This record gives sequence, C-alpha cells and structure tokens, in this order.
Amino acid sequence: MVTLKDVARASGVSIKTVSRVVNGTAEVSAETRQRVKGVISDLGYQPNTMARSLVNGRSNTVGVIIPHSVGYIFSHPFFNEVLRGIAEVLANNNLNLLLHLAHQNTPYAQLYNQRRVDGLIFMSVLTGDPNLDGVLESKSPCVFTCRIVEENNPTHWVDADFVGGLEQAVEHLISLGHRRMALLAGPRNLISVLLRVKGYRQAVTRNGLTVDEDNIHYVDFSSEAGHDLALQLMKKPNPPTAILCGDDMMAIGVIQGLQEAGRRVPQDVSVIGFDDISLARFSTPPLTTIRQDTFRKGQIAAETLIRLMTKGIENSPFQQILSTQLIIRNTTALAPR
Repeated sequence: MVTLKDVARASGVSIKTVSRVVNGTAEVSAETRQRVKGVISDLGYQPNTMARSLVNGRSNTVGVIIPHSVGYIFSHPFFNEVLRGIAEVLANNNLNLLLHLAHQNTPYAQLYNQRRVDGLIFMSVLTGDPNLDGVLESKSPCVFTCRIVEENNPTHWVDADFVGGLEQAVEHLISLGHRRMALLAGPRNLISVLLRVKGYRQAVTRNGLTVDEDNIHYVDFSSEAGHDLALQLMKKPNPPTAILCGDDMMAIGVIQGLQEAGRRVPQDVSVIGFDDISLARFSTPPLTTIRQDTFRKGQIAAETLIRLMTKGIENSPFQQILSTQLIIRNTTALAPR
C-alpha cells in the first residue's frame, strides 16, 4: 500500500506538505502542489478517508433524503434529474453522496448527529412528516428541494413556481375555448400539490369562471392513477374537455385512458402535464406540459448546502422560486363544439 511517506519521498517534500495538498489546507505553491498531485496519480495513492474524518470531524459526505418507497422513486424521472444536479455539484467539490430512502420512525437528524454526513438535502417531503422533528434543532446544515409549509417557512429551500405554472396552463386552455377543465393535482399531503391547486383556482376565477370542486382530484403521481381517473371522468354526463395533470407520468397515463375510452387527444380532450421530463416529447402525441428545471433545482440545492457547510448557518433562510414555462406540443387544441 502506498503511504504519505512514499509520496513525500518521491516528491522531494515533507509528509506535512503532502498532507496539506491532500486535504487542501494551508498554502502550498502551485508548482509544488502540481508536482505532488502528479506523484499521487503515478503511485496510485488513496487517502484514508476514515482516518481523515476522525481528524477533521467531517465525513465529506452529503445525505440526500427522499421519504418514499424505492419503487416510487426510481419509476419517476423527476427524481433522477434532481439527483443528477445534486451529484454533479458534489462531485465537482470532491464530496460523496449518501442516498437515504427514508424508513419509518428513523429521525432524519440522526444521520447528522452520528456524523455520517456533513449536511442534508431533502426531496419531496410530506407535510407533517414526524421524522423531521429535531432537524432544525440539531443545527445541521440542510436544504430542501420542496416546501414543507406554504407560508412562514423557516428552512432553506429551492422550488418551482407551481402557482405560476398552473396559471399558465389554465390560461392556455381558456384561450383555446375550454371551460370544463379537470385538475389531477397529486397527493394532498405535498405542499407542491396545494400550490398547484392554488394556481388553478386563481387562474379560473381571474377569468370570471367558477371553480367546480368536483373537477379537482387528489391522486398519486403515477401513470396508473392518471389512466384510471381518465376512464372515470369520461363516464360523466358532461366530461371535461381538458385535463391538467400534476406531473407528466400522470398525463401519459391520462392519454392512454382517453384513447381506451374512445377519445382523441387533442381533438376531443386536451391534456397538459407538469415537469417536462424527457419522455414528454416522445409520448403519443407529444405532450404539452409545464417545464420546471429539475436539474438546476438540484444544483442550487447542493451549492446552497455547501455554502452552509463551509461558511456556517445564515441568519435568514435562503429561499428561491424557479420560474416555470409552458411548452406547447401536440396534446392541446381548440375545445370541441
């Protein structure tokens, strides 16, 4: 096994200098640093990360917590894109990623308190999640890619403009003459879903229409849920001429359900998704949707967390809303007469 002493001997410098280069601490001339790194590469030296952690009290690892089942997480492209953004920033900063698929009755703060991670990023946290207790009190650096309360949120977060996104979708459908518009919002215990409903309500009422509560449906983010509800909606005496979906996977399921019910998309029923996952442009027909930059969301969350880890907790929480954009493809058209 190659040791620090071997690297120091081959580089012609002291063991302390090699240690400084490895740990990125203290001043070392650019020429010396480059020479030492070259020797490290040539010899294949691997730092003992466990020993370094014991010395500096850091794990050089960030925990990403997603409190959902494995099947749910890995069947949704949304999570993949956010994780890709997080992973890219962490890799560029020589940090490891620990993916924690949250288990029941496991307080999230334990990951930090046991020094398994130096900070936490939370994704898609449900309202009232009891495992959040102690996270803020532990003073662990943490950032959310979602909101856990709609107002007076004390956490650091970056999230999409769900209200504005749904307003754009509704305005687009109204401009096409649609008046009976169903919303498949998503699970009721996510703030992002409540914000989608808020945007839907605001746009409908702003255009002088009445919100029909029977047209707002709280269902899982899944193609199966979209498929099944589309079949149910088409059995109504006056079915909707447009369906807005909380995510693209649900919208793809809706399209399949409508086709099975003998409805054409978009000639008979228009459909709009949310997220603009890569599959959206390859659906049949290509899906009109609301784009949120999930990759950038992950990047900002990781960048913010690294800042908190290196510079300390900030007095006022960092909170950023990322804009959303209507992407018009081939699943919306003039309302049928």
